[in-house]
Amino acid sequence: MQCSIQCPVVASDPLNREKKPESSSSSLSLRNKAPRWHEHLQCWCLNFHGRVTVASVKNFQLVAPAGGGSDPWGVGDEETVILQFGKIEDDAFTMDFRHPLSAFQAFAICLTSFGTKLACE
Repeated sequence: MQCSIQCPVVASDPLNREKKPESSSSSLSLRNKAPRWHEHLQCWCLNFHGRVTVASVKNFQLVAPAGGGSDPWGVGDEETVILQFGKIEDDAFTMDFRHPLSAFQAFAICLTSFGTKLACE
């Protein structure tokens, strides 16, 4: 999965400590985090830090790939998970997200996981 999202860049006012949105927005590209080979289990795995408990084709983690340009969100290190979604039991899922995604954007991305994988499980 790969997606590009328009997110407003937020600046902090050092005197008032209030966040004010700038007049422009910037796009953020996200992609699936690459799994790592687990020697003991002999399979490819993602570390959900205990938040996902059931294997599913719908489980995913999105990261911002490291880019050569400036990163207004400070998330382009390919290890910082911006959004993770996974199955925790039959018909129950968990979603974790962080800035710069809003709850609405994160939820919309997670819903796309159901549209293309209905017959996979």
